[in-house]
Amino acid sequence: MKNIILHLILLCTILNSIVAQPYGQNKKRKISVENFSLVPFSEAINKDSIKIVTFLEIPYNSIQFIKNKDNYLARYQASVSIKTKSGKTILNKIWLDSIKVDNYKDTKSYIKNSKHLITKSVKIGEEYFIVGELQDIDTRKKGLIRKSINTKKFVKRPKIVDPIFLLNLDGDWGFEENLIPTKGYRVREIGNGLSLKLSGFLKNEDYTLKLFLKNKNSADSLIFTKNEKNNKQFFNHLIFIPSNELQNLRNTFKLIIKQGIKVVEKEMVFSLYKPGISNFVGNIDIALREMRYILTNEEALELKELNKSEKEDFFFTLWKKRDPTPKTESNELMEEYYLRVNYTNEHFDGWQAGWETDRGKIYILFGPPDEIQRSNSNLNNSYQIWFYNKVNKQFRFKDQNGFGDYRLDVPFLGSGF
Repeated sequence: MKNIILHLILLCTILNSIVAQPYGQNKKRKISVENFSLVPFSEAINKDSIKIVTFLEIPYNSIQFIKNKDNYLARYQASVSIKTKSGKTILNKIWLDSIKVDNYKDTKSYIKNSKHLITKSVKIGEEYFIVGELQDIDTRKKGLIRKSINTKKFVKRPKIVDPIFLLNLDGDWGFEENLIPTKGYRVREIGNGLSLKLSGFLKNEDYTLKLFLKNKNSADSLIFTKNEKNNKQFFNHLIFIPSNELQNLRNTFKLIIKQGIKVVEKEMVFSLYKPGISNFVGNIDIALREMRYILTNEEALELKELNKSEKEDFFFTLWKKRDPTPKTESNELMEEYYLRVNYTNEHFDGWQAGWETDRGKIYILFGPPDEIQRSNSNLNNSYQIWFYNKVNKQFRFKDQNGFGDYRLDVPFLGSGF
């Protein structure tokens, strides 16, 4: 019964305010034109150099569209430059371009985008800065992103350059023909599979390379190995992984390089988009634990009996039952729930994860409070009172030890943590 009541509380508070904003958020809100992406990818191409392929990606919703007869038009200027630490510009590219769409909905899309890229080979041993700028021609607003690539770390060997996930797409995208890089986060379509570029720097001696894949269907399965002599002092391999091995939400790759007694490792995650799943969910095991406050007793018992391969299907079943709009792709309840979990982890962590704290529990179930009263008059008697006017409730939290460990004076619904 306790779990059902908690579920109903959460459902009511979320449906009353599905777009509830976290209180006390001090971060500066980005303007639209700042919401573009600047993503550099690197690969070893020689014993003393890497190739940097930098993408500037402009989502349609980041620039202003103007009605133009039967369509909508947006105009922008974009640029990408690469500089040394001393400020010397070694590459600069400017694009003056426009986007035309036929319907208004596309102007608000964060998925559809315009891409530009530059490619540059640089010597290792220096720090480079990549600067991307986007200006909306009609509003005159500008956005700026600055990123650094420190290649000094590649001097000591062996070293692995961050592996790159590559998907099939016609065109020249800076790597092998018809392969475009992706960050590997919530990828919607992989076709027959994906390619994984592995590269790095080596000592002038033999090496062993091993690539493992871990997901709900396989636990650290060896999918590629290489054992060869080396006198080039770098490696560069392209591995294809068929789609039937990547049907899980989260797929973790681990690359291991061994030279003599030296062993280096690198992990990277490739995740698939699945309709109805929150953007804040990246690990099903963790997401299931974070559902603790809204699981019924029967669901909690059933979860304990499941093995790892069964948990993902169980997760989707749980949220399908709780979907307030089952005929749409989006599950608003799930999205708001994990948005709140994410907020608590950022603001209430301490002795334990934010979502597990007393304040985290109340925030997840009720959302941001309408009012907070604070007292800091005595380090041993610091407290907060959260007021929720719509449901006529208030919660008093006391700092137990002066280190921000706020606990409820009276446990909510007698629920223990």
